[in-house]
Amino acid sequence: MNDKHLQEHVENILSQLSMPVSVLDADHDALTMSQTAALATLREGVVHQHERDLYLSVPKSRLVLTCHADHPGARDVLTLAAALVKSMDAAVDNHTENSFDVYRRALRGELTGSELEALSHEHQLPNDLKRCVMVFHIVQTDNERAYDLLRDITPMQDKDVLIDMDRHSVVLLKDVSEDDAVEELMQFAQALQETLMGETAHQMTVGIGRSRHSIEDLRESYTEARRAIEVGRIFKPEESIYVYTRLILERFLMELPQDISASYHSMLFNRKNQRLFNEEMLYTIDMFFKKDLNLSDTARQLYIHRNTLVYRLDKVQRQTGLDLRSFEDAVTFKILMELKKVSGERPNRKS
Repeated sequence: MNDKHLQEHVENILSQLSMPVSVLDADHDALTMSQTAALATLREGVVHQHERDLYLSVPKSRLVLTCHADHPGARDVLTLAAALVKSMDAAVDNHTENSFDVYRRALRGELTGSELEALSHEHQLPNDLKRCVMVFHIVQTDNERAYDLLRDITPMQDKDVLIDMDRHSVVLLKDVSEDDAVEELMQFAQALQETLMGETAHQMTVGIGRSRHSIEDLRESYTEARRAIEVGRIFKPEESIYVYTRLILERFLMELPQDISASYHSMLFNRKNQRLFNEEMLYTIDMFFKKDLNLSDTARQLYIHRNTLVYRLDKVQRQTGLDLRSFEDAVTFKILMELKKVSGERPNRKS
């Protein structure tokens, strides 16, 4: 129970008791030396006296209640106050989980129209807020759920919501009302990946959908984020952060019928060209594309002479008729090469 507004509400309730009871946040930097010393010896749920004050740590909370020890019945009042706070904490947790369940069901398409509108109003969920869906997927979770691994390490803004979807998947409804660029979202995802790896040694894949305003439309962003992961894993297995809007060509290729994909792929990659397109040649071409068809940069990256690279590209042109130094021919080659990745079994487009 670290929410500032909730703590203020607790303090307001406790102010109505028969004696003053203060609320301390065990993590707060403003604690006095005496309070810090008292908290260091506390056992959860046990009243402890330090100098002239009593202290009681509320179970399952970072809050500590304190009052003067010389008040009549101080221990009983402190115990009663802790019970009140624990009850309020449980009520808040229940309300939060119910709110998460509304989001979860909406993302899965189980709530639409008037039912979703009614539940959103009941739980006071914002329905005009620019957000995008980020899907975090962790395969190797041992006996832990992905949500338990991410809950305490994910940086959250006030309007962000982290939702447990299943054992391996977590959704972050990310507030992008400040017009966060795609690059910033990717940097956020990368930083979280590094933190997760550093603290738990788990690897994580991230999918990012487009921004939406209404809760009902967030389902589309959720579908896009999941689709980005499915498509990205096929076309860019060396990466782990996939943005739906940056996979346009790959998504288009996934829409082609498998027999057509295989037919066009074999026009270039066939038995006749088998010796030409060996591992070294394909690696050279792939690096040439990554360096935006720049001969000098590619040669430096491959540690070969520029003339050696030109010789290899000339060899491809002589045998296939495609000059990869030409943008149009390079696009043709790239598409035909990528079709191999979609000739096998494909992920289902339905969410």
